[in-house]
Amino acid sequence: MKSITAFSFFLLFLTNATWSQSARPPLFSLEWADSLHKPRTRTATAGAAVAYPLAMTGLWQAWYADYPLTKFHIFNDNREWSQMDKMGHWFSSYQEARLGWHLSRWAGLNNKKSAWIGFGLGQLVQTSFEVMDGFSEQWGFSPGDIAFNTIGTTLFTAQQLGWKEQRITMKMSGMPVKYAAIPINPYQGSGPPVTLRQRTEALYGTGPVNVFLKNYNTLVVWASVNPRSFMGNRETWFPRWLNIATGMGADNLFAGFGYDWQADKNCTGPDCLAYRVDPQQFPRTRQWFLSLDVDLTRIPVKNRYLKTLLATINIFKIPAPTLEWTNQGKIRMHAIYF
Repeated sequence: MKSITAFSFFLLFLTNATWSQSARPPLFSLEWADSLHKPRTRTATAGAAVAYPLAMTGLWQAWYADYPLTKFHIFNDNREWSQMDKMGHWFSSYQEARLGWHLSRWAGLNNKKSAWIGFGLGQLVQTSFEVMDGFSEQWGFSPGDIAFNTIGTTLFTAQQLGWKEQRITMKMSGMPVKYAAIPINPYQGSGPPVTLRQRTEALYGTGPVNVFLKNYNTLVVWASVNPRSFMGNRETWFPRWLNIATGMGADNLFAGFGYDWQADKNCTGPDCLAYRVDPQQFPRTRQWFLSLDVDLTRIPVKNRYLKTLLATINIFKIPAPTLEWTNQGKIRMHAIYF
């Protein structure tokens, strides 16, 4: 999920206000303009023109520069990571379309134009990642990623054009996983044993950011549906802010495929150091979740800064009682799951 950056969070915070509008609000205020605001349009355009190449350059240095390059190629990774990377593309592209829409509305464009700009932004950012993947020997241009990018941007854009609101919101959450300190001895080559914690830290990184954005064993991607928005104006007891969310996650993913990995991916030959986990003890598991959620954008608050804060953190699923079932046939009820 390379696309969720601090810059994106900042812009979401800056542009999520939906309260009272005025004809010509100040340049950097949180009020939306109700007609084209040329200084804001120039500011947003200039910001994007600077941020895009900087973000792509930074991403290249962080993700691609240390790996060998090759000619552009296509790679079918649809079976990798139990499709959790595809869920990440769905979520990221949806949020990028949302970002583009908010920026455009803040600059005074109407809903229709803003929705299509959001669609274009999501496609531009995600396709740029895929092109870089295509020239990297480590990865490849993935048609599956492109498909899920299109699903994400289309989900946002279609709702904005059809309903003029988001009744189905993509969210994310992460629950840290603690693995038993069982040593995994190499089945090939000579080297020290490793623990599952060491493997996951080497594969996904450490810290709270990686728990949410990179660790496929902890990430859950949710589709959060607002039932009240489908009920029209009739009287009902159902709160406007209460959502029902379905999520998808995975566990015991220690390699893209299967249960074994090499310590050095560039190593070839029978003496390469390689490890394997027991599939009976640690089976690759797909998880599905059903839970309650809160659409923070529908909570009636008047303070503009609080309203903006709630809209910004609405990308996260709210902790709530959750039902989990897996492809291993297990069903569990969590008193609180995030």
